[in-house]
Amino acid sequence: MRNILYASDLEQGSRVVLREALEQAACFDGKIFFLHVSDQFHRGNDDSFVGFKLKKAHDAHLESLKEELRTYMKQRIHNFVGEELSDIEFNEDDIEIVVRFGDPAKKIVDTIKDVEANMVVMGDRRVNALSRMFLGSTAQKVIHNSSVPVLIVPISNTVIGKKGEAKNGI
Repeated sequence: MRNILYASDLEQGSRVVLREALEQAACFDGKIFFLHVSDQFHRGNDDSFVGFKLKKAHDAHLESLKEELRTYMKQRIHNFVGEELSDIEFNEDDIEIVVRFGDPAKKIVDTIKDVEANMVVMGDRRVNALSRMFLGSTAQKVIHNSSVPVLIVPISNTVIGKKGEAKNGI
């Protein structure tokens, strides 16, 4: 399990999922690919972006957004490692940040191939089987379409940290 894909929504409660991904990576001396997929934000294949300059400006804007997200995520990872990982030996340089735009389940499955992941670690916020049946979930879609094992870590929206305060996501 040299390459572990950690898919995050950056929301509250996701720290427990990152911790599990880092523990898996530490066990196998692996690398973490920290993936965040944001809502559809690309021009697609339509003709609404007809001018070359407009396409170029749009692409530059997307790259700027990706870089801003990478910087934000890198700081959050640094804080998380400093606050909560005194018991795990892990080098922050072994975490590569990947930002994609589009449908989360599809982008996670695509990224498995792109980074040659051996495992996916992700959280699931759904509270019961009924909500999954009617609404579906990103986790379920990834499980059904993944070519590698998927570790689902159940999370709630309120997770209390070591010091008793609610923790933000990672």
